[in-house]
Amino acid sequence: MHLDDLLPNSHHVTRQSQWISAPPGVVWDALHEVRLSGLPVTVALSAVRLLPVLLSGGGFGRLHDRPFLDALPVPLLASSAPESVVFGGVLQAWRLSGGEQPPSLDAEGLYRWMRPGWVKAVMDFRLTPVRNGTELSSETRVLATDPGTRRRFDRYWRVVRPGSSAIRWEVLTAVQLRAEGRMRSAVA
Repeated sequence: MHLDDLLPNSHHVTRQSQWISAPPGVVWDALHEVRLSGLPVTVALSAVRLLPVLLSGGGFGRLHDRPFLDALPVPLLASSAPESVVFGGVLQAWRLSGGEQPPSLDAEGLYRWMRPGWVKAVMDFRLTPVRNGTELSSETRVLATDPGTRRRFDRYWRVVRPGSSAIRWEVLTAVQLRAEGRMRSAVA
């Protein structure tokens, strides 16, 4: 599955990529092993974002111990080892409380969803064999379902986009360090 299958048009797009000196299978395993507890920037930014939820009685629970891919704000839609993992759903992220509970949508439901007051968000991690290694890339796309929601989300996105990009870079770097460390250990 590709993001074009879910959200061919979007209002916001971010992309990051990193070349890793390891084959796709090793990078795939490393991507799935990265835990929130090993991502200090991600944990700090998530804590700031979730502060209103925490103050209203919610809590992190054991969130900080979870694998990064299990803690994303939208559910897994497709996984094709060792090539790609795709997530997507609808959100009201600009609301301090996180908004209404989103419906559980499969890929087709997400593609067709256009109820006002929501943004559709999709994200992937792709592994591409390149130059005796792997390019690990991540892309995030967001589409508001109506003009008022787009204005609200645009304001929110101006504030959180740098942090969102920092989180992706931290994850890509953590995967790189883990995968390349595994390759060095295999040679030693």
